Amino acid sequence: MNSTPRRAWHEQRFGRDRALVRSDGKTTMAFALGPAQGVAKESARLSALLGDRVVSLRFCHQVHGRTIHQIEVDTVPVAEVGQGDGLVTSAPGVGLMVWTADCVPVLLTAVGVVAAVHSGWRGCAADIVGAAVDELTRRHGIEPGVIRATLGPSVCGGCYEVGPEVPEALRSFDLDETRWLVGNRVDLRGFLSARLEAIGVPAEHIETVGGCTVESPELASYRRDGVEAGRQWSMVFLNR
Repeated sequence: MNSTPRRAWHEQRFGRDRALVRSDGKTTMAFALGPAQGVAKESARLSALLGDRVVSLRFCHQVHGRTIHQIEVDTVPVAEVGQGDGLVTSAPGVGLMVWTADCVPVLLTAVGVVAAVHSGWRGCAADIVGAAVDELTRRHGIEPGVIRATLGPSVCGGCYEVGPEVPEALRSFDLDETRWLVGNRVDLRGFLSARLEAIGVPAEHIETVGGCTVESPELASYRRDGVEAGRQWSMVFLNR
């Protein structure tokens, strides 16, 4: 399968926020690089900064599950859409956001549709990325082989020491453990990459960007800072 060349990521400012951004003319993706912050107030601020590039921003009350919300055009600038951990839209100018502090932000793109997913280990065990790909396939007729996936900043495998319940839950997917497990340390991005491949997304369409949240002081990390940790945003939208 021939792969369309992808434009390089570049750093861009959104007010006080630094972000890694890439736009191919049809789709824009962005991963915040700090500073860590809250959710509702900062979403409104980002909406104002984006101006006419987006009609609205949407995010979930994240619960580490597998619920995916289908988002249509709405003139309300910023809104939480209820409990869930993934959003899908085919509407240009609708920004989909997830907020993370060690979990993995996953942005999925295909022709005419985008998705944003929040996945920690519980989301991995619930197969939230599988639910998102299924939503793209069933509702939008998108074959997994044309989907592109980008996994943003999260805790790295070296910093993510876990109890036995985590590998036990993830082993149910029968993925190559050398890609995501070393002793009692789990690489969530390695697991999600392997899972995406298993459900048909080509390896060459899967990319990891950004560093480890625990090791990067400017990024939010619950594991490092506990309840004092803020959050960082990740966003994808179809260009208007």
